[in-house]
Amino acid sequence: MNAQSTFTAVLVAGFILACIVFDLRRGLYRLLSPRTAVLISVIYWYLLEALRLPKDLASFTQLEYDFGMFCVVLATCTFLAAFHGIHVPLFAPFTRLMRMLEQPRMLWMLVASGATIGFGSILLYTQFDVAELFEGLTGMRPRWSGSLGRGRYGSWSTIVYELQVFLPAVVPLAIALAFMKRAPTRHRWFCAVFVIWMFLKSFFSGTRSIVLPIALPLAAAIFWNASPRLRRALIVVGIPCGLVGGYFWSAAVVAGRNAGKFDASVVMNVDFVGVEMYRELLFIIKAEEHGMSPEYGSTYFTQLVNPIPRALWPGKPVADAGLVLARAHEALDRFGEPTLTVSPGFLGEAYLNFGFLGLLLVPAAAGVVVRAWDDLLPVGLRSLPAFLVYAGGVATIFACGRSVNFSTFYALMALFFLMRISEVLGIAGLRTAAPTYACPVQRRPLRVTAQTRYEPPVSR
Repeated sequence: MNAQSTFTAVLVAGFILACIVFDLRRGLYRLLSPRTAVLISVIYWYLLEALRLPKDLASFTQLEYDFGMFCVVLATCTFLAAFHGIHVPLFAPFTRLMRMLEQPRMLWMLVASGATIGFGSILLYTQFDVAELFEGLTGMRPRWSGSLGRGRYGSWSTIVYELQVFLPAVVPLAIALAFMKRAPTRHRWFCAVFVIWMFLKSFFSGTRSIVLPIALPLAAAIFWNASPRLRRALIVVGIPCGLVGGYFWSAAVVAGRNAGKFDASVVMNVDFVGVEMYRELLFIIKAEEHGMSPEYGSTYFTQLVNPIPRALWPGKPVADAGLVLARAHEALDRFGEPTLTVSPGFLGEAYLNFGFLGLLLVPAAAGVVVRAWDDLLPVGLRSLPAFLVYAGGVATIFACGRSVNFSTFYALMALFFLMRISEVLGIAGLRTAAPTYACPVQRRPLRVTAQTRYEPPVSR
């Protein structure tokens, strides 16, 4: 039995919950904000393990445990200070382009374009093996061996493979079109089949990070079409149930992905679920205290240059945070190469790169980015397609609480690319169409206050 006291973890959990409740003075819909997603992710990825005290934490002293809690509080406070104190309209161009999503014809063009590029890349990569599109739809394949899996390192052939990122890019738009009654029936049916295919392919891929940006927009579409009373119930009940369900699903994936099967019966016997980021934070802090050198931003740089083809840059670095931490854990084969990747977590990677200073720099940068995405909430509450795109971004933000991986942002970047190309080609109608809603980052920011509450319109 572990000897540590969880008193500090209880205090930190109470502090973060108080921050979430305090924001509710601006309305219940603030639970849908990316700020709340970040705070919940801290509880989910760090405090849940600290409160459970699994045997893997027994190797750390009470002082090390409490110092880790201090690091969590410091990073959280830094994030909140930057979120509330620094406003940079990073996504103003994205917000302006949202107006084109009100047109069913434009939605269909974007979905068809993204699907064509994405499916075409898979077929080219597999040398037109159509069976690849249907493999893994009914059973999990062993250890990320299928399509829509983890990112590659940029050879010419895998660059073609990575173009499938356009598939998740248009998933929110496909969901919106499937729920849009004024859209042509054939378009709605295609989008429904496409979304089902994407969900099954992602669900059984063994890679958990690509499921949430599909599942959350689906839940957001159901929420949008519910009555106002049911919406409130979905928020209050759906969020806790979704978090608990996600925890047990993650455990089932961990238990079965090496064998390529999904067995929910073994969930209660799994020691590692995938949300154990607190132990990695403590391990990194201890390792750097004993001489491990900080990475000084190299793991972030490795992710940033990942799309560059290795044919153009043969010496491109490959040591991302997962491989660096695996080496620190000495998870190596007889040739000295890592046998797996170990996620350091959002805070762990910040400490891995910049030491204690990283707990100030990285959360502050995250606060600026998350605040910029939060500007889209008033826009999203006026438009179903915009709301689903916003929900996809919130899902990505939540997933980054476990580990910052720039590849998780590729889908949003691909969607922006499609929308921007449509504008440049003049097929979006943005230059002549009147705005359908106010842009909160180009004019005076729209803020949800106790007197002004924004709610999605009643389903039509």
